[in-house]
Amino acid sequence: MEALTYVPAVVLVASVAPAVWLGRRAARLLGQPAIVGEIMACLLLGAVLAGRLGWGEEATAGWPVLEKAGHLSLALFVVGAVQEIRTGAGRLGGRAVAWTAAGSALLPMACGTLLAGWVLVGGDPALRGTAPATAFVLMLAGALSVTAVPVLAGVLQDRGMLHTRTGRLAMAAAVAMDAVNWALLAVAVGLATGGGQATPALVFTAGLLLAWGLRRLGGLPAARALAHRARPAVPTALVALTTVAAALLTAGLGLTDVLGAVLVALALPADGAGPWTRAARTVGQWGRTVLPLLFVLTGAGLGGGPAGLFSWQATALAIALAMAGKLAGSYLGARAGGQDTRTSLRLAALLNTRGLTEITFLQIGYQAGILTPALYLALVVMALVTTALAGPLLWAVGRGAPEHTPEAADHSLHPVER
Repeated sequence: MEALTYVPAVVLVASVAPAVWLGRRAARLLGQPAIVGEIMACLLLGAVLAGRLGWGEEATAGWPVLEKAGHLSLALFVVGAVQEIRTGAGRLGGRAVAWTAAGSALLPMACGTLLAGWVLVGGDPALRGTAPATAFVLMLAGALSVTAVPVLAGVLQDRGMLHTRTGRLAMAAAVAMDAVNWALLAVAVGLATGGGQATPALVFTAGLLLAWGLRRLGGLPAARALAHRARPAVPTALVALTTVAAALLTAGLGLTDVLGAVLVALALPADGAGPWTRAARTVGQWGRTVLPLLFVLTGAGLGGGPAGLFSWQATALAIALAMAGKLAGSYLGARAGGQDTRTSLRLAALLNTRGLTEITFLQIGYQAGILTPALYLALVVMALVTTALAGPLLWAVGRGAPEHTPEAADHSLHPVER
């Protein structure tokens, strides 16, 4: 009979795949990115299981194991995502990219700061939480500035724009912005999990120095030659095992486990389409496969929470500020970079896309205790709404018709979130 206590956990895991399939199918039928439907379906599934059946954290045997699997899947996914950003960042340059990225980052960060100020001044404990004010402001500034590089790649590919001038400019600007946003997130989480103490900051600084040293060693000709001669499974296994070990270590030291994954990604050589980048992509895909489980668990946590968790005010303000910051900032930045009005409008519509990168960003902040459940839910809704509006906004500025400006193909960034 003791085995029956694990029935809720088994049913929960077994229901993830059907929920993902139904969510992605519904999104496609509605002409939306598949990730929007997937995340919504998983969050709703978790909320229903917890709210209607009582299968929350306290009532479900094996929950800690499921939660750890979800967090490790997030760590694996982050390794692939950060490596993709680093690989793309090495080719950035030019006035147009610099101005577009600056406009699309700075104004949204200012809007995120305004949102944080509204929460801090209001003092609502359901939104504010107990995180240090500096960590809270950095978290929201970065959250409103994120653009989902893989989802953006999927939108561009669907519309035949991936290798056009506008598409390449949008991708380059998004890569530059997200590289900065991940750094902001690392600082915010370090401040929050450190509780004002210096030890976690010193640990993370030491990790950065170690990652830098390993990256330099991996870039040596002898190390590159050895990596190319090894079987593909060897770098993949090394990246996966090192990520898991680093995630468990940083979690044990009081830092979030995802920071360990970020350090591993920073330690990998940026070798283009070489063995380390291929290994990171494979590991990221493994994490991506299991990641919906974490969304279900998050939905269960939200569904089992107190009534009145959802804040319409916070949600409406987050959506308004996120869209105003991205659309106006991207447009003004593109215009300052020499783009015409139509191209600037297209770039604004594209860079407003958030998707799984934003959800991952928010999940890390939620896990670190920076975001309360109510504010996390409001920002998740914001991410889904802004991602869903990518298609309609492109249609409004010219239906996203393909440009007849062929350029060399660039396959270094893959639409893994589609």
